[in-house]
Amino acid sequence: MLRCMIAVGLAIVVTGCSQWQPLHLARDGKTTTAIVVGKAPTPDEQTAAKELAAYLHKVTGASFRIERETTQPQDKSGIYVGRTAFANTHIPHVTALAPDEWAMRSVGDSLVLTGGRPRGTLYAVYRFLEDEVGVHWWTPFDESVPSNPNLAIPRVNRHGKPVIRYRDIYMLYGNDGGRFAARNRLNRDGDARIASEFGGSMDYGPPYHVHTFFMYFPPKTYFATHPEWYSLIKGKRTVGRTQLCLTNPELRKAFVAKLKAYIEQARADAKRDGRPAPRVFSVSQNDWHGMCQCPACQAIAKPEGSEAGPLFDFVNYVADAIKTDYPDVFIDTLAYQMTQKAPKTIRARDNVIVRLCDTTSNFTKPITHKQNRKFRDHLLSWAKIAKNLRIWDYAVTYAPYYGLPLPTVHTYPTDYRFYAEHNVEGVFTEHEYPILADMRDLKVWMMMKFLEDPYRDYRATLRQFTDGYYGPAGTHVRHYLHALEAASEAKSSYLSMGASPRQYRYLDLRFMREAMGIFDKAEQAVADQPVLLARVRFARLPLDRAALVLYPQFIREWLQAGNKPETMPLDRRAIAARCRAAWLAEIDRRLPVSRRAAAKATANGQIDHLVARKAYVPVPKKFRHLPPSTVFHYTADETRNWRNTVKCIAASNTESGITNRLTLDAATCQKPGGRPYKLPMPWGLYDVMNKKFVASSTIKPSDVPGPGYHWYKMGTFRIGPTYYVYFFWSWIIQLDIDNVVDPKAPKQKFEVWARIKFEGPAFPHGKEADANAICVERVVLVKARGD
Repeated sequence: MLRCMIAVGLAIVVTGCSQWQPLHLARDGKTTTAIVVGKAPTPDEQTAAKELAAYLHKVTGASFRIERETTQPQDKSGIYVGRTAFANTHIPHVTALAPDEWAMRSVGDSLVLTGGRPRGTLYAVYRFLEDEVGVHWWTPFDESVPSNPNLAIPRVNRHGKPVIRYRDIYMLYGNDGGRFAARNRLNRDGDARIASEFGGSMDYGPPYHVHTFFMYFPPKTYFATHPEWYSLIKGKRTVGRTQLCLTNPELRKAFVAKLKAYIEQARADAKRDGRPAPRVFSVSQNDWHGMCQCPACQAIAKPEGSEAGPLFDFVNYVADAIKTDYPDVFIDTLAYQMTQKAPKTIRARDNVIVRLCDTTSNFTKPITHKQNRKFRDHLLSWAKIAKNLRIWDYAVTYAPYYGLPLPTVHTYPTDYRFYAEHNVEGVFTEHEYPILADMRDLKVWMMMKFLEDPYRDYRATLRQFTDGYYGPAGTHVRHYLHALEAASEAKSSYLSMGASPRQYRYLDLRFMREAMGIFDKAEQAVADQPVLLARVRFARLPLDRAALVLYPQFIREWLQAGNKPETMPLDRRAIAARCRAAWLAEIDRRLPVSRRAAAKATANGQIDHLVARKAYVPVPKKFRHLPPSTVFHYTADETRNWRNTVKCIAASNTESGITNRLTLDAATCQKPGGRPYKLPMPWGLYDVMNKKFVASSTIKPSDVPGPGYHWYKMGTFRIGPTYYVYFFWSWIIQLDIDNVVDPKAPKQKFEVWARIKFEGPAFPHGKEADANAICVERVVLVKARGD
């Protein structure tokens, strides 16, 4: 029943029109039909009429004039766009339609396309052009327009509105004032404002839409005079990556005053610019931890079982304080990281919007999957205590190298249906990287369609895009997507926003060879069509980059199977050439001229680096006597080095030829009150999925047998799906090792080894003349015997 109630938002109603004759809009490339707007059309209605005229001309070759209703008798046939008297007569309650609600209706020899303000009429026109005429806007740069000089439209009587009320994709692309967003029914475009002629945005007011605590009260301005407004950490008021003291009564009063000033400023700016004033204002935590530990804040946090307790006590106070003066304004805040868990007893006020952030889910599985139960439970908890719930979603990963093949498209309808059925009225999706994000054209378009209607048929929608965008190669692209999903199911990987290449367990040599073969066929299918070929090669770019990034791994797999290096079936240089050509071509097509040179330098630099790496580094001598299938070894260029603090450099005195080097000065080694970089040196294992330490060890001065590199053993442990090895007090070297996991042998244990060198006078056996440094050359995991 609930599904039916929600689906009615996009219901299609056809009433007894099948016996009627179709409406002829053009014959032999000519028309007598005019497009009629009201006496005083709004900017979005004027755009709707212009867009309709332009695309009907592209389809039929006929010129469709636009007229004001004052010059058009109501009994004359035409296409009535927007709030016309004709629409008011024939569409019941047209003035009561919601902002994004649309209606289209055949009336005699006329057609009405109208909707709520400010976006409904635009959506009516775009739905008509898509559904009835066959126009599609695949990307801001690519569209499909049929040719039909004899255009006849079946009689229609349809109305609807998007199921998800607030639909926002961050970093959409296009820089077109919101045209592409509006054409595909998004009502917000991240930080890029949708212009009023395209219906405007469901905008946030100043100072920004997220992480606003320090924007309201910058520490540089306020900390000296009001330290009590900031977090108490370990008995001291501080502003180093912390929050605000949310229970401080004077801060609360000052915050409300600041917020009211922002509301007034936003209204004045909107009036000046002739656009609607924003109705949502963010009051949200900074993008780090550091919640206040003062007794008053913790007196709320502890009984509520979450740091969301003091946050929502504060947000509710602010919401109550502005409700009388601004009854139409909503306060938006985050349930994120330490505030993701809902409080036990506090409920969000009706004028509060909660944005729940999905920071831990496995991207490759829908929210209904058992692996994503934690986030699902969070959502269900918030749905019980918040009238207005939005999701902050993530569609890309952020660890280098991002943009590798990521099977997520199939999760969209399931996720969005679940959201719609559990009190979620909006979805904000981070989808950065307009060139490197995995199959971004396909994914953005599919997201937009399922945000509008999560109940539409998935297979039909996927076919619509792949056939429409890739032409004869569409069937091969679908084959690739199915193969990618199957590989992910067979060799499950837990991929969240911090996933790095080692965690993509399904990207093994077997899958890579299969996928390359599929794309070879896709390219062959459109070899004589340059536009389609470029689209296919752009879709292939994530796969080609993955082949370059993971090439050493593939070589190892090939050799472990008893093959010779020279017979390796993947040609790295050919892949690199194809990857470079596609990447550079899309930079020219998608980025502004001012950004192209830097983007091309980055592309060339990354590809050159990946190709220059040794294709194969033998197993370290220490482990060569063991069966190859029991040894997993990693070189320095496979680690994740925080902010490049540790440098991966050439090293002639190593077996692999490279090492990770952390250079230290004397002050760093003896840092008082902080983390001195001296022995004993910690290293260990961390489980990302469960956010916990698994194991750790230290290297003490007595463990260092002499100068130079030596092998050190952390211990023997079971390895889980999202484990990494970390080094040093600050974890600035991290190495994903979950590729060793075999679901068929979950109890298998591994010895964890690393080859490390300590240099300089701060360490045992170090020379006085040398700089203090720690070098980590290799990491090796060995299957423990007897397991």
